[in-house]
Amino acid sequence: MIKNRLAIIMAEKDIKSVSELQRMIKDEGLTISRRTLDKFYNNQNNNISYDTLETLCTVLECELHDLLVLKK
Repeated sequence: MIKNRLAIIMAEKDIKSVSELQRMIKDEGLTISRRTLDKFYNNQNNNISYDTLETLCTVLECELHDLLVLKK
């Protein structure tokens, strides 16, 4: 099972809410819907686009392997 570390990365970067993250994304001229962010934050999605992953990695200044982990 693949899980994401979005909440952990946000805490490390002192991003207090999904709303704040969405504002940061918008400030970069990028877009991710609030629903997509909420589902990803709560590990409730089975599919995520490469564009969404790229946007998150860009805004959070992290690598894909920082964001996603394989849980056995």
